Amino acid sequence: MDVDSSSSQQTASEEPQDEMIRLRAILCPPPIPGVEDWGIPPPSTEPCDPVIEAKLAQFLKIKRDPDNPKHFNESLMANRSFRNPHLYAKLVEFVDVDERTTNFPRHIWNPDDIKPEWFADRIADLQKIRSEQQAAAQSSSKRSQIDFTSSKTRGKEKERDLGTALGRRSRFQSYGSLGGDVRGQREKSRWG
Repeated sequence: MDVDSSSSQQTASEEPQDEMIRLRAILCPPPIPGVEDWGIPPPSTEPCDPVIEAKLAQFLKIKRDPDNPKHFNESLMANRSFRNPHLYAKLVEFVDVDERTTNFPRHIWNPDDIKPEWFADRIADLQKIRSEQQAAAQSSSKRSQIDFTSSKTRGKEKERDLGTALGRRSRFQSYGSLGGDVRGQREKSRWG
């Protein structure tokens, strides 16, 4: 079976494009009837920002250098000065990347459209105001004091105390002597 070299070169160049189409088809969720543009949006037709394109080309050139290839992540991991808990913020500042940017159109998602009540300090202020209002509502309620009444089993407690004073053992004194033995007799303990 002979295979023409020109046809093999043609299939090799088409392979990445076919692979991309196949991956997009796999990753795309099934369509929902009546909903347009569901799933992963199609690739953008707008041109890429030349500044970003130049930065990416520079990093690819460093990475694919035939004499001394350098992978950016490996060089960061090897450098001791980058073992810093605030590394992410410093890298974002160094590379000058807007980390809140998006590929979605502004009418779908605008990362700059942030409401002030979404920030933590504003949420804390609102929670404090709400708790102060609840405390004020509870303190100014109709009841200024709570009246306590004695229980109705007061007579039974006296009988129980009288019973232990007369020599009857309570259920809590199973082994030892009675606390208030009025007869002067010491009962034997379990051990003699």
